[in-house]
Amino acid sequence: MNKFTRNIVLSVLVCALTAASMLVLPSAFGGNEKPKKADGKTLFETKCLKCHKREKFKEQASDRKGWVLTLSRMQRGTCDISDDELEALADYLAKAYGE
Repeated sequence: MNKFTRNIVLSVLVCALTAASMLVLPSAFGGNEKPKKADGKTLFETKCLKCHKREKFKEQASDRKGWVLTLSRMQRGTCDISDDELEALADYLAKAYGE
């Protein structure tokens, strides 16, 4: 095997090992973990307080079921929140602004 052929073979081998490690390493370092659950307080501060004042939540105190209904209406309207975020927000609001 001449020097040129050996370099080609080594280059192909390095590329193959790199590709294989890209498939294996993410799972070795927690790549298969479930996404972190949304934090209700952070969502409240970034999503809710973007349009509403904190006093509104104090005045509109409700239990978790009531907050789910309110958040569902907001979700169908102009509020961009996922179902998981809605659940986290309802938990937080029921604790922080519950009846």
